[in-house]
Amino acid sequence: MAINLYGNVSGTYQKPNIDLFEMARKQNNQPVKFCDTEAGKNLPAIKVNISEEGLRALHGSKMKGSVDIQKQMEEMQYISEHQPVESFTNRLSRVMQNSYVQFSESNSDEKLTIQKKADVLLGEFKSICDEINSGYDGGTRVRFIEDSTSTDGFRKLSKDDELSILLSEFSNFVEGRFGKTHQEESEKVAKIVNDLQKVKQEMGRGDIRYYEPEYIPSDFVEKLLKAASDYIKA
Repeated sequence: MAINLYGNVSGTYQKPNIDLFEMARKQNNQPVKFCDTEAGKNLPAIKVNISEEGLRALHGSKMKGSVDIQKQMEEMQYISEHQPVESFTNRLSRVMQNSYVQFSESNSDEKLTIQKKADVLLGEFKSICDEINSGYDGGTRVRFIEDSTSTDGFRKLSKDDELSILLSEFSNFVEGRFGKTHQEESEKVAKIVNDLQKVKQEMGRGDIRYYEPEYIPSDFVEKLLKAASDYIKA
């Protein structure tokens, strides 16, 4: 079963770079003073020193119609880091389906063999694995899963957490597509189709075409899962 993932979808979220206090410092701390404006030229100057935290609090809670910039930035970051993300199972399924389409649309006589299917799936697995590693190593990837025990209903993942989920979903996908149960179902379907063909032939309406389930080597699943596990450990 695919696990629902949430995170910064593009993996590139960055906090806004605008810093009003830094801008003021670059102006040599000489912004336009109120006493120099038309409204303040006839009013006596009053010197007040307020810290950055104090100014934010004043702006966010005391001034009518204003907003708390810091709180707003935190809310924006939270939302950006909790976007629904495509599951690993969906990505594996999509790349597998695309491979069928590409081979069916090609003009060559080349067939999508069982080994080529393995190469396609393992290639996508490695691509996702590299994506996870580079994202966490570079500090740009953020992922969560649902967790009813946490305050906001989400639990933040570590790199190892996400790699573990990837390997688990890859294993389930491979077992579902190429494992023993799948092979047994394929054999049943092939038998039903071939029995129907025999009946149609007896009625003079069939053809001599028979169907064989795809041959899957007995160690196919084991080798594919080992290759995936070894890649994560490397």
